[in-house]
Amino acid sequence: MSLSVAAVRVLLFSVLPLVLAAAHVWLDGRVRDRAQRLEVFVLYVLAIGVAGSGIGAFFAHMFLADEVAESIGWPAGSPFQREVAFANLALGVLGVLAMNRRDGFRDATVIAVTIVAGGATITHVSDIVETGNLAAGNTVQNVANVVRPGVLIWLLLAIRRTDSAEGHAKESAFLGPWRDTAVTAAAQATAVLSATFSIGYAVDQPAMGAAAGTLVATAVTAHAVSRATQRHR
Repeated sequence: MSLSVAAVRVLLFSVLPLVLAAAHVWLDGRVRDRAQRLEVFVLYVLAIGVAGSGIGAFFAHMFLADEVAESIGWPAGSPFQREVAFANLALGVLGVLAMNRRDGFRDATVIAVTIVAGGATITHVSDIVETGNLAAGNTVQNVANVVRPGVLIWLLLAIRRTDSAEGHAKESAFLGPWRDTAVTAAAQATAVLSATFSIGYAVDQPAMGAAAGTLVATAVTAHAVSRATQRHR
């Protein structure tokens, strides 16, 4: 994994979810108040940043273990990569399930993401300090490990403050067509991004795959929101 691939992963799975969520909020007139906007952002980060990233990391550690080890600057051939693969798969599945929850399950998912990402960052930074290993997989990926849980924690806290201030604590306030649209659009965007990035990586054109995925995911998001809003007018 070169520096460009690591940077592309950070942009796709940590920055792009926020961009797509902002586009969704802008396009969907049914998402009016602050609580609803925050909910849309959480859904996109859970879908792309947690589910997409986690399941993608599972396939990478399971089927491209040697390439991943090389990108980090660590020895290849370790069976521990399979354990890491399944740990990432667990996070990915939690991300999928948490999209339809607004209770302690979602909080627990964010806690799991934070602990795994924090542990990975500590491990990588320790390796940098001890060995001077500045491989892309040992450095750039730490940005995502810090940004993603940080954003999720901020969003959950912001939602709680808003619920308390505006009286949106009841679950029924968040069960409606606007949320169903957000779940669907975020899931579709995740599938598109994962597929295009994987294809791009397979043909040694990760940047092109990411660019194509970004364009198609944006179009898919816009189409899903436009179709849903027209249907419910």
